[in-house]
Amino acid sequence: MPKWGQLVGDVLLQILNRLSFVDVQRAKTVCSHWNSVAKQLKLYTKFHRIPWLLIPPQDEESNASSDTNTKLFSIEDGQLYSSKYAASKEICCQSFCVGSSHGYMISINCERNNLFVFNPLTEKRTELPAMDTFLGFYRGWTCSRQLREHFIQKAILSCDPCHNKSYGVVLICCQNSRIAFCQCGDSGAMSWMYLEGMDAPFVDIMCHENKLYVLANCGSLAVWDLGSDSFPVSTKTITSLFSCASLRQTLNVSSDLYTSRLYLVESSGGVLLVVRRIGEFVDEEGRVLHEGDLLTDKAAEPLVCAYRTLLFGLFRMDFDKETWVSMTSLDDQAVFVGGNHSASVLTCDLPGCEKNSVYFTDDYWERMNEDYLYGGHDMGVFNLKDKSVKHFYQLDALKIQPPPCWFLPNPW
Repeated sequence: MPKWGQLVGDVLLQILNRLSFVDVQRAKTVCSHWNSVAKQLKLYTKFHRIPWLLIPPQDEESNASSDTNTKLFSIEDGQLYSSKYAASKEICCQSFCVGSSHGYMISINCERNNLFVFNPLTEKRTELPAMDTFLGFYRGWTCSRQLREHFIQKAILSCDPCHNKSYGVVLICCQNSRIAFCQCGDSGAMSWMYLEGMDAPFVDIMCHENKLYVLANCGSLAVWDLGSDSFPVSTKTITSLFSCASLRQTLNVSSDLYTSRLYLVESSGGVLLVVRRIGEFVDEEGRVLHEGDLLTDKAAEPLVCAYRTLLFGLFRMDFDKETWVSMTSLDDQAVFVGGNHSASVLTCDLPGCEKNSVYFTDDYWERMNEDYLYGGHDMGVFNLKDKSVKHFYQLDALKIQPPPCWFLPNPW
């Protein structure tokens, strides 16, 4: 019989690097040698580069399944997995996720007015400094969800903490959507600071190769250098970007029927802008209605027409010309957007992941809790070639609270 436990480490490492995340976890249980070699995969990123869908335990207002366990859905094999960690259930129930980045969840606990960084696979947790100086009139709120909807719009990490012990936490926060930054390291987390240099409000943030990219709602793009251990340094600001005709047309079409959300995504070393168009009131046939059309003479109650994502636009930053350039295809790539640190992946080695597509989760915080019948439901995959939207995971209700989010499995 072959002595698989004695397989040369370098050869085994190359084999494991070609497996899916689930198969690597199974291989780690074969023997201590395989488990030791698998730990070296943290130097590689391919096998866990495809995000999973993390479905938190649902609260009392949700009309989805009453399962109290955290679920993880894999696009690669189409399977649903339960989290084995009790702490992840406790954290999801007592706090509210405000961001997902590099395999870590950034969550807020309103009882202590603090944020913490948490890996749901390893249970590694880092407390962040109190936000008392930021809270202002939000201090009286006692619900993490309220703080999530109105105080913190997004949170990301500057890099993977398992590769770099010194990393930053970046927020879009406060009523005017400013940028806040906190440096973490071996000595703990430093205090929060605002990043100045470009006018708020801001709509999205992205970190790549020690640079922070910040997008303003007018289309301006600012870049900060994160190479310093103390605080970011502003290096570039590009303004008046929405002069691009195709981008302006994408944003302005039927503005009374649609709303837009903008995302920055790193792709092959470049910076992409993904424009998401959400119909405010969409019926079962996919028609976008005016709010007044929900009231009819034949029905005693208004029609229930939830908001729904119907279209995406795609643009690439030309740093030489300092403008956004329209794109029609992602080719062999797919992007993942929502409340997470946006990500792009090459689909050629990822079974189950559709190329030239945008995978999205619900991050319409402004309307997510306006109706007890829907909210958190707006998920799917948009094909850029045929402009179609379909489900990649079928939920059993329109009210999903807290909403699912993308999560990059990071078992280190």
